[in-house]
Amino acid sequence: MCSALDSRVEASITQAAETMFALQRPDGSWPNRRPTAVLGTAGAVAALHIADRERSRDLVDGGARWLLAARNADGGWGGVGGAPTQLVPTVIAAASLHLLDPAGHREPVRRALDLVRAHGGVEALADPGIAHLARTFLALAGLGDVKGSRRIPLELLLLPRRLWRGRLSFRVAPFVAMAFLQAHLAPPAGLGRLLYRSARRAGLRTLARVEAGENERGGYGGDNWLVAVVCLGLSGAGAPSAMTADTVDYLRSHVQADGSWHIMQGLDLIGGSFVARGLAQAGYARDERLARARQWLRGCQQDQPFPVFDAPPGGWGWEGPRGWPNFLDSANVLSALQTGGEAEGEEQLRRGLRWLQSRQDRTGSWGTFVPDTTLANDGPCPYVTAQAVDVALTGGASPDHPSVRRALDWLRARQRPDGTYEALWYRGLTPGTAMVLVAFGRAGLTADPVARRAREALLRAQLPDGSWGPGDTGILGDDPARGTVEETAWALRALLAGGMPADAPRIRSAADWILAAQQPDGLWPAGQVCMHVRNLAYYVDGLIVNGLALTALGGYRSALATTTTTTAAEKEEV
Repeated sequence: MCSALDSRVEASITQAAETMFALQRPDGSWPNRRPTAVLGTAGAVAALHIADRERSRDLVDGGARWLLAARNADGGWGGVGGAPTQLVPTVIAAASLHLLDPAGHREPVRRALDLVRAHGGVEALADPGIAHLARTFLALAGLGDVKGSRRIPLELLLLPRRLWRGRLSFRVAPFVAMAFLQAHLAPPAGLGRLLYRSARRAGLRTLARVEAGENERGGYGGDNWLVAVVCLGLSGAGAPSAMTADTVDYLRSHVQADGSWHIMQGLDLIGGSFVARGLAQAGYARDERLARARQWLRGCQQDQPFPVFDAPPGGWGWEGPRGWPNFLDSANVLSALQTGGEAEGEEQLRRGLRWLQSRQDRTGSWGTFVPDTTLANDGPCPYVTAQAVDVALTGGASPDHPSVRRALDWLRARQRPDGTYEALWYRGLTPGTAMVLVAFGRAGLTADPVARRAREALLRAQLPDGSWGPGDTGILGDDPARGTVEETAWALRALLAGGMPADAPRIRSAADWILAAQQPDGLWPAGQVCMHVRNLAYYVDGLIVNGLALTALGGYRSALATTTTTTAAEKEEV
């Protein structure tokens, strides 16, 4: 007989699934509400103020009003509206407001900069590239100087792409833009001026190559913040007016009614892949509505190479059929497509699997954009590596396949002493630890010491109410105040894959917490678990949270059914 909790699981899944299907577009995709962004808004108003001042005056004024209204009580800003104060958004917002109106914004700028100084100033930023960006914005606003900053070697682009691709990776566009801004604020002299002229031409060509692979003209990664940085760089470099105008038009076309700009323009694909995977796990794999979603996902597979990343056709990005192909989103989509079994999609699925395998690092890991990169913010990443293993095993590879074996060996060597793993694109230690445990469980290695330590780490981190949180200071489970649906769902799925029985009290308390967190409309509240700028700005994703919750509850329901069947069989034998 089913328990009350079992009945609640069934009702929860049904309600969530029907709500998600009701929101589905006719083409099979789901709309994804993106959060408004402090960085994107501050960058956009600064860029439009410099590159399109007269025509965009109303947009600049509206963005400034939004920024002032989005301040936290301490005078700072978070990465998105309402988020806790963080150093970089505070610096960028203050610099932009000062650039627009030094006298009118004197008090909010003063409070913000006092707050920055109280936290160690720009010097407290560990990432040299982000620190340089913050100094440059302050200098652009007349609040600092870049002359003492380390010079950005734009002439690197004069070398063959294979020699700089791994060092710059996805930062190639901001690298060029920031070099342009640096040269504008502190013009090179002597021989450096001659070298810069050649490097400037190479930089413009590189930006043109990046833009050629985008979904929209003037859009760089679909990221309003990055578009603003490129726009400022192009303006400082005296770039051809058409290139600058494209970025201006992009920003003008994506301003929101409240005067803000979203953090990203296109996240429907990655969020939709999470939802499709979750609905399949929850029992809807053969539903015609979900078949439409998989068809849409297949239609977003890229059929053109992305030369800047040296990526062949066959992968996916987060925006659609064009844009920046990456390993994380491609693995997510493949995971969703593997649940369908449609004959017409088999070749695309095999092509995607081959693409993902071809992106593996020489060490056995996977990063995000460029294999074997030396850029820390790209890879290698335990979460992406574990997910790639999961996808490969589902695709028919054996645990002894050379690609899988090398990945598992790499994961063994990268486990932290406390049993945890990091994830590059999700905060804290819960997602990475959970995904690695899933990979080892799928490989039949639940007794492996790595799996055991990861399982123990997750159990130690479970909060008293049954949930999991991020571990904000880098120690899993060190924040007892709150859990999130995303992190709890990651952990619940992993513990089941790692061999824990569904009727274990810790498993049941996790499932019960997810059920209790479900909202009246059948969906779940999203937490700030997604990374925009590593360790500096996070955002919520309203699709990912529902996909993760459905995946966890669907797996829990299946495990309960197996446990019930096994128990009944054992009783009959007795």
